[in-house]
Amino acid sequence: MCQKSKGFYKIFNNFDTMISMLTRAELRVLSVLHEPATLKELSGQLGVSRSRLSIIARSLEQKGLIERQKDGKEILLIPSSSKPLELFHELLTRFPHVNFISLLAGRKLKVIGGMAVEEPRPVWEISLRSNVNRYTVHHVLTELMERLIVGKNEKGYFIAERFSLVKEFADEYFRLQNSIKAKSFSHDSVVLWSGVNEFILATRRFRGLAVDSFQLTGPSRFSSYGLSVISGGVYHYYWPSREITLEEVIVHTLAVGAGARELLYVVTILKVKGFNVERLRRLAIKFDVLGVVDEIIEYLGGKEKGYPFPSRDEVEELCRQYFGGPENDNEGKIG
Repeated sequence: MCQKSKGFYKIFNNFDTMISMLTRAELRVLSVLHEPATLKELSGQLGVSRSRLSIIARSLEQKGLIERQKDGKEILLIPSSSKPLELFHELLTRFPHVNFISLLAGRKLKVIGGMAVEEPRPVWEISLRSNVNRYTVHHVLTELMERLIVGKNEKGYFIAERFSLVKEFADEYFRLQNSIKAKSFSHDSVVLWSGVNEFILATRRFRGLAVDSFQLTGPSRFSSYGLSVISGGVYHYYWPSREITLEEVIVHTLAVGAGARELLYVVTILKVKGFNVERLRRLAIKFDVLGVVDEIIEYLGGKEKGYPFPSRDEVEELCRQYFGGPENDNEGKIG
């Protein structure tokens, strides 16, 4: 792909993920919307013009946080029954002294989404999980530490137990946004893994290898690497990406199911095609499958593993069937 195309896709993907972030103006509206209210009423209460409030309301409706209805000549705004909105109002009630309208806006919420409660994570891992650059992560963490929402020790940064509701809100918010995006891809989509502005879905509709920023992934994608797998009528897609690597396909496969069948296919394709161990392990951390990935690396290095790992004979048979036979060394090509 040429540099110009790469630049375009980067801009496209940034725009696609930016639209699901919450703004201060949106959070301010949500903070006062506890029951149905008209645009006129909220406009006077917030000191915001109706035209501006109408734009904010449309955005909140797209994010599944409010509903809009006609009430005569007026537009009625109704708070949704969504979990994120319930948690947001609970946060405001439990911690009235904390300015959550500022702390949950923009990339700050993404950083929170990349963290864990009382489980220290280094900056590079928070950056990896939140899809935010390290400079921004450092900046956000400093502010959160000043508010005592985040703590730090020698292993990294963590969300204080007292503010676990903040993490719950972030997770539920991104899960809602991911679900809305998944349904726009296919009405029967089910989100199997949800991260910060990224997800893996399952659908019974095959839409091709790539559709906009959706990439076919999981076992069905193994055919791109010479290993045809019967899908069972279910297909997995990852969003957002314009390209996908073998390491990503492997980790996505393990994230949605690491049974005996999946391990046989994964071990075989890594044995034949080879892989970048550092890239595979970093992705495994993000998708919470590092344990099984390390076991796979050990297996490919010659260490015996019991069930659900396949026997060496099973791997060699699959290699002969699809790739004309293994190199008979029982080891993968680790790059």
